[in-house]
Amino acid sequence: MLIFDCFFGRCEKPSCDGCGLVPVRNLRRALKSRSMNKKDDSFVEPDESWKKAVDATLAAKAPAASKASAKRKKRLLVPREEIPWFPIIKPELCNGCGDCKVLCKPGVFELGEPDPTGIHRPKLVVAHPMNCLVLCDRCVPICTSGAIVLPKKEEFEKYVEYLD
Repeated sequence: MLIFDCFFGRCEKPSCDGCGLVPVRNLRRALKSRSMNKKDDSFVEPDESWKKAVDATLAAKAPAASKASAKRKKRLLVPREEIPWFPIIKPELCNGCGDCKVLCKPGVFELGEPDPTGIHRPKLVVAHPMNCLVLCDRCVPICTSGAIVLPKKEEFEKYVEYLD
């Protein structure tokens, strides 16, 4: 049961230092990042015939596909401090795994107060909310416990102008 707890992010240890199951946690993170980068989750048969069809389709649609898949550059219309876009962590759901902190490049998340009993890992808190990129939601799917909540994107589209 301990391996499943580690794999699904429900481990009760305060940290992974010296734990023999660190490879299990690393596997979970790798699978998560791979699933986040996955474009199509439809099943593909393992034979080689589909590769020729995909190559022909991609060759025909190369200019359109590269333009559609490219990230759209954004420009904020008001100062960042006036836009209330930042994540909220529900402390009752957070298991302290730290996946959000590892994933977030701007450094929005930090470890919170340590558990006084020393049994549970410290929960994460939003330490630097204004570092969060407006309309970024990469941390929500990586959270195994569903503790991260973001505002609705539709309400914040008015603050962003897309550059082409």
